[in-house]
Amino acid sequence: DLTPRQQDFVNLLAAAEQGRLDRHPQTRDGLRDYVLYDYLRAADLRWRVRNEASQALDREVARFIARHPDLPPVAGLRSSWIFSLVRRDAHAKVAELTADASDTTLRCLNWRARRAQGRDAGLAADARDLWLVGRSQPDSCDPVFAWMQDRGIMTPRLILERARLATVNKQAGLVRYLAKKLDGGARDTAERWAALLGNPVDIKFVPALDGDVAVTVFKRYARQDVEAAAELQAPLAERLKLDAGQVYEMRRYLGLLYAQNHQPEALAWFERLDDARMDDYVRAWRVRAAAFHGRWVLVLDWINAMPAKQAGDETWRYWRARALEQTGRGEQARSIYSELARERAYYGYLAADRLGVEYSFNSQPLMRDAGVVERLRNRPALARARELQALGMTSAANREWRVLTDGLSPAELRQAALLAHQWRWYYQAIITLADSDYWDDLDIRYPIVFQNLVKRYAEKNALDPAYVMAIIRTESLFRPEVHSPANAVGLMQLLPGTARKVARDLGRSRPSTRDLEQPEVNVPLGTGYLREQLDRFSNNMALSSAAYNAGPHRVSRWLKQGERAVDADVWVENIPYTETRHYVQRAMAHMTVFQVRLQRPVTRVSERISPITPDSES
Repeated sequence: DLTPRQQDFVNLLAAAEQGRLDRHPQTRDGLRDYVLYDYLRAADLRWRVRNEASQALDREVARFIARHPDLPPVAGLRSSWIFSLVRRDAHAKVAELTADASDTTLRCLNWRARRAQGRDAGLAADARDLWLVGRSQPDSCDPVFAWMQDRGIMTPRLILERARLATVNKQAGLVRYLAKKLDGGARDTAERWAALLGNPVDIKFVPALDGDVAVTVFKRYARQDVEAAAELQAPLAERLKLDAGQVYEMRRYLGLLYAQNHQPEALAWFERLDDARMDDYVRAWRVRAAAFHGRWVLVLDWINAMPAKQAGDETWRYWRARALEQTGRGEQARSIYSELARERAYYGYLAADRLGVEYSFNSQPLMRDAGVVERLRNRPALARARELQALGMTSAANREWRVLTDGLSPAELRQAALLAHQWRWYYQAIITLADSDYWDDLDIRYPIVFQNLVKRYAEKNALDPAYVMAIIRTESLFRPEVHSPANAVGLMQLLPGTARKVARDLGRSRPSTRDLEQPEVNVPLGTGYLREQLDRFSNNMALSSAAYNAGPHRVSRWLKQGERAVDADVWVENIPYTETRHYVQRAMAHMTVFQVRLQRPVTRVSERISPITPDSES
């Protein structure tokens, strides 16, 4: 519940956003010493600059921005001010305010302001830079391109070059749009590029093609039919006279496709790659592919070929030990496993399982540093963030927290994390502690939140509560209100369609998107869906976690790609989607810690994720 003063602020902020702040002078006067009073002023100024702009107001806005450079609402105010100045042809001020902009819209506004001032130096070069991109540009750039056309700078060659960039960026609609600006052979070329993006199999028949376009189209064809693309690669490269870099890109893509489809042909394609051109992503995938197909000598060779920094990562230390063990060098393997087993992490737990030793948890709670805390409390952003969080204005509170933590030392970040945890702002505490590179305060990193709710529905669905807590932490960091870019909602990040289906299966009422922000709705449905995945995939937590994240249909496809049983750690390492692979690994690691935190028996990670066979789906 809000205090009367907080409610006054909320009401007055809504009034300020609609240009009615001056209608409440008494309430406004009563909030002048309130920690968020400047939010009212920023909202009032933003409405006025949009609706009552004047030079006097420009001076008032400039003073406010100068006095409050770090206040988050200033960014919106500044943006509205710039567009107001554009509408009023205040070219000098627009040029000044956008001089260092990286945003494309603002870069085009800056270009237009400079031209209006007669500052011609650099205009042509800047216009060309704005034009030569492989994507659509904002409407604010249209006058820039019209100027190029009027000056004769917009040549067919320049238009065709942008069409080429758009083709490489797979923007077929933009390519077709640009083709209409061309004539003759140039138009035919652009239209052919667009057609190839839509029907890449036709690359088999083209006698000549730009090399970068050829690589882009070839990759599209390979996704449709990797076997046919593999047969075509060498003759196509010869026919089109592709350079070494372009040939490498084609072979690299084939190797990755075969590897991520769990096919042994990946190894031969990786063998053909030039080590000098290789990136960390390919180095990782060729090791994964070698492990999947039991080529343990290759695993060792390819880890040894990694740069020292990459090879020193816990992932590849673990796989070096696995390969040493598989090739009969058990003592060397045990030495690496022993080092890894000291770590509280997925690979540390797997290493401990290989040795048959207990897990290490290394809990070291942070101690409060009164001096650092006092310095933090003297920062206005801390008080503003705390008050915004209390008001339920989560996005604004997060912005203030970023202002607070930007530039803090590790010691200061740790104390900020401790404060956030004390405020029950759990996800900011977790993130801030990670930013400080401190990993051993398990109270902060693994808070016991929604325990009764989780326990109730975990038991109802025959789930380990630690597993449910791990999924919640991995999915949402305990944020009930969070929405993902894919529109997954709430603690257990349910898609509305999935939630409705589970609700129907469970005989529950149909939830709205807003309903899913309520833990009392989200957790019953999320645990029900998790139970469905375990039932479908033989109670295997690696498979059920992958299905929860990527969808059960994808896990079904990945299982069918294997023709034999695969060690569970190898299978997880070869999950094609990086996000899903990390998701499974984090969920299993988090579950282990939550078992300790909830005082439950600690189960072995290897037991939870084994076995995995082509028949693991019910």
